[in-house]
This record gives sequence, C-alpha cells and structure tokens, in this order.
Amino acid sequence: MITNMQRFFQNRPFLFAIFALIASRIAGLGTVALIQLVQPDLTIKEDLGWLLMLLYAGVVVSLVYWTNTSQEVGLKKPHAAKEWLLMMPMAVLPALIVIENGIQSWGFAQNLVLVIAAIGVAINEEVLFRGILLRGFMKWGPWAAILVPSGLFALAHSTNAFVGGDAAFAVYQTIWTFAAGVTLSAMRLRMNSLYPVIVFHILLDGIEYFSTGEYGVHTGVASTLWLQLFASVNVVLALYSLILFNKREKRRLQDAFRTRIAT
Repeated sequence: MITNMQRFFQNRPFLFAIFALIASRIAGLGTVALIQLVQPDLTIKEDLGWLLMLLYAGVVVSLVYWTNTSQEVGLKKPHAAKEWLLMMPMAVLPALIVIENGIQSWGFAQNLVLVIAAIGVAINEEVLFRGILLRGFMKWGPWAAILVPSGLFALAHSTNAFVGGDAAFAVYQTIWTFAAGVTLSAMRLRMNSLYPVIVFHILLDGIEYFSTGEYGVHTGVASTLWLQLFASVNVVLALYSLILFNKREKRRLQDAFRTRIAT
C-alpha cells in the first residue's frame, strides 16, 4: 500500500532528491557522531569516512525503493546485455590514472576501506545525480536531463578546493566531472539503466583510491599535462556518449512515428 508521503515524493523528484540528500547526511553524520562519543579519537577523515559514504549510499538507495521509484530511477537491467560493451572505451580513464600514479596494495585493512569507499561514493552519486535528479529533469526533455544534473555534479566537486584539496586539481576536476556527468547521463539514458554507470564509477574511483592510498578530497598534485589530458579525454568520451544516445533517440522517434502511421 502506497502512503501519501510515498506518493508525494514519487510525484516530486526534486523535493525527493533534497529529502534523500538531507536524510542520508543526517543518518550518516548522526551515526558517526554516536561512534565518536564512544571512541572520540576516531576522525571522519582518517577512520570513519568509508562508513559515512556507505551509509549515504544505503540510505539513498533505501529511500528509492521505499518510494517505489527504482525502475524510473534506473535500478534495472539494461535493454540488452551487449549494451555493457558500449562502456569499454571508458576504460581509458582508469588506465590514465594507473599510468600517472601506478597502483598498489596498501594492506588488507586499508584495501577493504578503499573498496567500500569506492562502492559507497559511486552508488550515492549515481543514484542522486543520474537517477533521482535526471528523472526530475526529464520533464524538460532528455537534453536538460543530461546537462543540468551534470552541471550540478561538477559544481559539487568544485568545492573540494575549499576543503583541503589542491586548487589546480579542483579546477580540472570541475571540468572533467561535468564531462563525465554528461557521459554517464547519456549512457544511463541510452541503456535505460544505472547499473553499467555505477559499475564503471566504482571501477574508476577504486583505481583512483588504490593509486593514492586515500579516498575523498585529494591533497596531492598531479602534473599539469596529465590533468589537461585527463580532462580532454573526458570531453571526447562525453561526445562519444552523446552520439550513441542521439542515435538511440532518433531510432526511438522513428519507431514511434511508424507506430502512429500504422495505427
């Protein structure tokens, strides 16, 4: 039985996005605060950040299922299994990270933390930006749904410069997160599923975390040439994904037109 509150959020995706964001932060930060009451020496940055990210993701996904919007948000299989192959060109991004920083094991405990953090961050960001928000902006058409959440995604990452991140890194990160947002939004619409983009996001963040041994805000400085290359490759991948999406959209419109003619 659907309650009035569930129906309210089903019909108001933007308010639902805000509610999910606030609720997940309250649950995550509240849990961490309780842990710190017992263990005051534990900090978010050094000890509990992974748990915070996992809680964020868990609450957001739980709320999606609570509102019965999982299908609309994209938590379902792609049109066809072969659609996963369309994500293959994006493997160049984790490859660039490995080339620049390498990758290594940091010990079992830290490796586990890095994996959990990558999973939590990817699920939280994809469900919020390419799921709930994208669904809301579909009211104004697919191009608004691709571009606006991508801009908000980039804006959210631009704040890293103010919380301990390297300023130059943050500037380039803002550029490539917008391009990456476009890529993942277009692919999510092309495949009608969040699963491939979530898996890719986990892989990308996981490689990044294992290359530095840390997650979250970056304090190290990559070479300017690498930052420019990484941003440029993201722009190329955004164009690639838009071409794929546009082909599917044209085919969909043609099929709809033929159906109307036939009836």
